[in-house]
Amino acid sequence: MLQLIPHSQTGFIKDRLIAENFNVARELVAALKNQSKDPAFLLKLDFQKAFDSISWSFLFKVLTQRRFPPLFIAWLKLLFSSSTSSVEVNECVGHPFPHKHGLRQGDPLSPFLFLLAADVLTRMIHSASLNVPFSLSLKLQQPFVILQYADDTLLFSTAQGSSIQVLNLLLNTFSAASGINLNLSKSSLVPFNLSPASIASINSTLGVTVTQLPLTYLGLPLTLSRPDRLAYQGIIDKLQRKLAGWKSALLSRAGRVILASAVLSTVPVYFMSVFKLPTWVIKAIDCIRRDFIWGASSSNKRAMHLLSWDRVCLPKSFGGFGLLNLKLKNIALLLRWWWRLYNNPHTLWTEFARLLFAKQDPSIPPIAWNATGSFFWKDLLSIRSYFQLSTTTVVGSGLNTSFWYDNWGGSCLFLCGSSSNPPERRFISLRRALPLWHHLVPSPHSIQQCLLLDVAQSLCFNTLPDTVIWKWNPSGHYTASSAYKWLVSAGKIRFSLNCIWKYKIPPSIKLFILLVAHDRILTQDQLTRRNIPVVQGCVLCSRPICETATHLFFNCPFSLQLWQSLSF
Repeated sequence: MLQLIPHSQTGFIKDRLIAENFNVARELVAALKNQSKDPAFLLKLDFQKAFDSISWSFLFKVLTQRRFPPLFIAWLKLLFSSSTSSVEVNECVGHPFPHKHGLRQGDPLSPFLFLLAADVLTRMIHSASLNVPFSLSLKLQQPFVILQYADDTLLFSTAQGSSIQVLNLLLNTFSAASGINLNLSKSSLVPFNLSPASIASINSTLGVTVTQLPLTYLGLPLTLSRPDRLAYQGIIDKLQRKLAGWKSALLSRAGRVILASAVLSTVPVYFMSVFKLPTWVIKAIDCIRRDFIWGASSSNKRAMHLLSWDRVCLPKSFGGFGLLNLKLKNIALLLRWWWRLYNNPHTLWTEFARLLFAKQDPSIPPIAWNATGSFFWKDLLSIRSYFQLSTTTVVGSGLNTSFWYDNWGGSCLFLCGSSSNPPERRFISLRRALPLWHHLVPSPHSIQQCLLLDVAQSLCFNTLPDTVIWKWNPSGHYTASSAYKWLVSAGKIRFSLNCIWKYKIPPSIKLFILLVAHDRILTQDQLTRRNIPVVQGCVLCSRPICETATHLFFNCPFSLQLWQSLSF
């Protein structure tokens, strides 16, 4: 499928991400607004029940044109023609009737067949663009006209000449041939540099709703600038709706921790994969999770938080509850884009980013690309140092390795530059830099610089490409989990009672033991520390002492007798 379907289609195909389409759409929208003065528009297409309405004869013709074996097509015809459905009314099942169009839901082959059918629209538009001015007048080396994720389609086009009429003809022809009809009520058009008369003309031709940015695309806000508070408020509202269906008072603390970890913590993850969340959003989400865990509600807002939130968000192996640290998880997810720039050079996002930010020199590695660009690119630049610390470069030819930025010798060198032009503003390949070592690195040399020079002189260049390796995964490949594990555990000391999570005991008991180990159960000393008046004295042994966790579990005669009776 990688060879059959173009990069503009990212649905259901390995190594292609739904977020790639959104990233490219975001950059295209910014480019249309800032770089181009020509009339253009963005068309978001919605198809009515695309999976259920696709024509079988159309699909078989597509497979024949794509040179699939006749035997394979015959098998598909047999598979489709044998499918039937029945209607059940009042527990009575009617007679089965055959299907005449559509793909089987749940069939693992159906998504790929649909992609082949949907690709016809892309090919039609690209073919027409050879004669009709569809391509955008942007400062790019190639036009990006159509983006697809399964049937979710974004079309970017100029609004000049006969392009609108031809586009309308193409959409109608595709619908008539494939059986997939356009849902005009849910399709929308965003104009750029168009007069009201032109907008009205396009609207009458295409029959879609004219709107303005922001536009929801693939569940995310497509905007010209950073999302506003209203866009982020949708995440918080979604969390509140989930809480409304849960009876927090009827759940144990361990049950609330499990729900907070499995549900509440995962809601913003998709958003965090393409946006760097503002601090206020992270604090609002943390407040919701924190109050839910400790049992706070509208009627009980003074629930005691027994453990600091920083400790709660530590991994279990470090003495925490294992909840996500959203700030660090956000960084870990965004590091994926740096990794793809290096190790997935032929993906849609990588090719587009190279055209935008590579300073018109494709040999420059991504780490040294332009420092200016969209807000998303600036967010990526703000976490660049994490990527540098997480990767090491296996030097091949040395031509695509940055002398200053890439971690080819154990550390970066941009603090060693002697030029008045800051070295981080310039790119020089490792292979070209070594003969200029004494001009680039100031004298006198430090011990670290001398050691690095020894490493540089031991390098043996060859014809192989330079390779970037991810240090936190044995396979050498980036994963979000390995990035997060490194970020959250950096500088932390492992918890001595990590083994409690392995015991086959109820989760509530595990959580209680953890709180005891942190000295955070509500014994008399803890209540006194929180300015809650108590009558001092152990209720088990009647000693007139301030009750502590150590006394309650280990020093109290009653507890000692209990442990002895249990053979501890």
